[in-house]
Amino acid sequence: MTSPGDATPVKPPPSFSPGVGRSASKSRYPDEHESTASIDAELSEARSVSSPTPPLSATTAELPIRSASPQSRSVRSSTPQLARSSFGSPFDGRFDGSEDIRSLIIRAFSPTVAVYASEDTDELVRNKGFKGGFWELLRPFGETVTGKVIIRDSIGSSRAWEDYGVRFVDLKGLGRAPASRDSGRDSPLAQIEEVLEQQLGSAEGSLGASLPSKDVLGFPATTSLAKLFLRQLLSSTPAAPHETFGHPVASVIAISSRNKAPLETLRQLYAETNTGDKRLPDWVHQEYLRYYVLVHDEERDDITESTKLYDQMKRHFGLHCHLLRLRSSQCVVTDDDSVQVPHCEWLSPQEHLSGVGEAETLVDLGTDGTPYLFDSDVSAIKSFIRELTVQSVIPFMENRVAVWNDQVASRRRGISGRFMSMSRRWAGFGSSSRSGIGGSGGGNSGNYDTEHNYYRQDTPEAILRKMADFAFMLRDWKLASSTYEMIRSDFGNDKAWKYHAGAHEMCAVSMLLNPLAMSAKIKLESVDQMFETACYSYLTRCSDATHALRCLALAVELLKSRGGSATESAARWAMRVMDFGLVGSVGQILFMERVAACYASKTPVGGAKWGARRRKAGMWSIFAADQWLKAGKPTLASACLEEAERLYADVLETDGVFPMPEMQSFIDNLRHAVKVEYLQARGFDAQDEPAADDPLRTEEISEKLDKRNHRRSLIGLPAQLDAGTLMSAGPRDIEEEPNDDFERA
Repeated sequence: MTSPGDATPVKPPPSFSPGVGRSASKSRYPDEHESTASIDAELSEARSVSSPTPPLSATTAELPIRSASPQSRSVRSSTPQLARSSFGSPFDGRFDGSEDIRSLIIRAFSPTVAVYASEDTDELVRNKGFKGGFWELLRPFGETVTGKVIIRDSIGSSRAWEDYGVRFVDLKGLGRAPASRDSGRDSPLAQIEEVLEQQLGSAEGSLGASLPSKDVLGFPATTSLAKLFLRQLLSSTPAAPHETFGHPVASVIAISSRNKAPLETLRQLYAETNTGDKRLPDWVHQEYLRYYVLVHDEERDDITESTKLYDQMKRHFGLHCHLLRLRSSQCVVTDDDSVQVPHCEWLSPQEHLSGVGEAETLVDLGTDGTPYLFDSDVSAIKSFIRELTVQSVIPFMENRVAVWNDQVASRRRGISGRFMSMSRRWAGFGSSSRSGIGGSGGGNSGNYDTEHNYYRQDTPEAILRKMADFAFMLRDWKLASSTYEMIRSDFGNDKAWKYHAGAHEMCAVSMLLNPLAMSAKIKLESVDQMFETACYSYLTRCSDATHALRCLALAVELLKSRGGSATESAARWAMRVMDFGLVGSVGQILFMERVAACYASKTPVGGAKWGARRRKAGMWSIFAADQWLKAGKPTLASACLEEAERLYADVLETDGVFPMPEMQSFIDNLRHAVKVEYLQARGFDAQDEPAADDPLRTEEISEKLDKRNHRRSLIGLPAQLDAGTLMSAGPRDIEEEPNDDFERA
C-alpha cells in the first residue's frame, strides 16, 4: 500500500479556482459613510405588503407556507432597516429539510433497468412525440412507482416504502460511453457548475433583477439550488466497474404488435444482449433479469391477436412478460383526456446542458412543448412499471442477495474464509485460478485485473460488491454495511484503489442511513475515518474528483441529519470541499451556506446555550453574503445577512452590536453595499435618495417595488470597511476556536 507521502499530490480541476469566489466580480464598497435612513424607512413601508415568491424551479414541490416563531431579541432600534420576513429561519433544525435530503440520497441509488426495444416499437413511440423511443417514454414514470412497495430484508422482516423507484436507461449506450475526464470544460464538475449558473440566470430572467430569496417553505432560494447541485452530482456518475449501481438489474426487451415475426424478434434481441454486439462489458454481471413486453397498438391492431401472441410469449419465455396497450396517435393538450408527462428528476448535467427534457414552444397551439399522453396510456404505463418492479425486479434482487449471502458471503465470514484471506494476504496461498489475470503485473495474488483495472464479474470480490449494492438498493443497510466492511480489506490488499475507496464510502453511508444504527454505539471517529480513506483514495490514488466530491457531499448531508456532535464533523467536510477546490464559484458559496446550516443545527446542551454554534453559523452566513454580493446577487446576499442577524441575536451581549469595532464596521459596510446593489438592480439610483418629506418619490418607489414578487429583505446600515478584511485571515484559520472566532479574525 502506498503511503500518503509517495502518492501524487491532489490537483484541483483546472477549470475551477480553489479560491473562494475568485472568478466573480468584485463588489463595490463605498469609502465614505452615506446616510440611507430615509430609503430604509420607505423601502420598509413598501416591502410590508409584498407577497412571497414562487419556487426556484419548476421541479420544486409546492408545499404550504409555514409561519415563523417570534424573535427572542431585537436588533438595534436606532438603525432603520427593511421589514423582516414573516417566514421562519431556514437554519432552524426543525425545518432544515434533513429528511428530504435523506430521501433524495436514498432515491439516487435506485435499481437500473435497461431498455432494448425493436425498431417497430421505437417507431410507434416516436409517432407519439417521444424522439428517444420506448426508453424515453418509460423513463419519467419509473422514478416513482405508484403505491407502496414492500421489501423484505435479510432476516425476513418486511417494510413498505412509498418513494421507491427504478431508473430506466438505454441499453445501447450502457457501459459504452467514453470515460469522462475530471478536468476541462467537458468534465462532470465543470458541467455541474455550468448548470448552476444557468439556473441562476434563468431565474433572474423570469423573475426580474434577481432570484427570490425565499421559496414557499421559507427556506432561502439557494436551498433549492443546493438540492439541484446534489441531484446533479448524484446523476453525474456513469456506470463504472467499481460499483454496480449503474449496472442493469433487469432488461426490458420490447416488441410491438406491428412486428411480422414477433417470437423470432424476441429471440434475436435476447441473443444480441447475451452474446451479440449489444453484450455488456466483462465487468458487468450478465445474469440480470430479462423482461419481455408486447406493446399493443390500440388504434390499428386487433387485441384478440395480441392476446394470443402474449400467451405464446409466456409459454416460451416464462412469466416475466407484460402486455402494454397504448394508443399510437399523438396526444395534444387540447384533448379532453390529456395528461402531462412528468419531468425527469434525474437528468445528468450533460442532458441539462443539451436541453433534454426542456419544453419547446408550440406556436400553433400556444402551449409549451411538454409531451402529453392519453389518460389510458398513463394508467397502462404506471401499471406496467409497478408490476415490473413489485413482481419481478424486487423478488429477483431479494433472491440473488439470499443466494450470494449463502454461497459466497457466509464462506467469507467463516473461519476457513478468514484463514484463506490471511493466507493470500501474507503468503500468497489460496488465490483463485484466475490469479494470473493481472497478478504478475501489479504484484498482487488476487483476482484483480491490473491491466484493465477491474474484477471480472464472476470473481468473489465482484459478487460481494454486487451483493452489497443490491442490499443497499433494497434499503437493507445493515447487511450492506457489514458486506462493505468485509470486502474493503480485500480491495486494499489487491491494490484495487477505486474499489477500496468505494467500499469505504458506501460502508459509511450505509451506517449513517441505518435507522437502527443511530445510537451512540457507532463512533463518529470510525465513520470519519472511512470518509477520509475514501476521499484520499479517490483523489490521490485514482485522480477521480467527481466521486471524491460525491463522497464529501454525502458525508456533509448525512452527518448533518444525524445531529448532535456529528454536525461539526459535517461542517469540517464541507470546508474540505472548498479547500480541495472541487467546486466552482457558485458551489463554493453553496458549501459556505451548508457550513452555516451545519453549525446552526447544533443543539445546545440541556436548557442552556452551551454547546451551540450560533456565532460560527452567523460568521459563515456573512461569508456567504459577501460572496453572493461579489457574484452580483444582492437579494441572496441580503437573505444571508438576515439569517446572520437572527443567529447573532442570541449570542451578542448588546442587541445588534459587535464587541469589536472592526467587525461592526465590516458588517455595516456589507449591509450598505448590498443595499446599493439591490437598489441599482431594480432601476433606482442609490445616490439619488428621496427626502423624508417627498411623498411623490416615496410612492413611486413603493409602486415599483410592489410590482415585484420578492420577500422582505434585511438591507440597511452604512459602511466604511473594505470587504476583504475578514476573509484575508482565511475561513479555516477563523474556524479553529469555537468561542473566539471573530477575535481571531
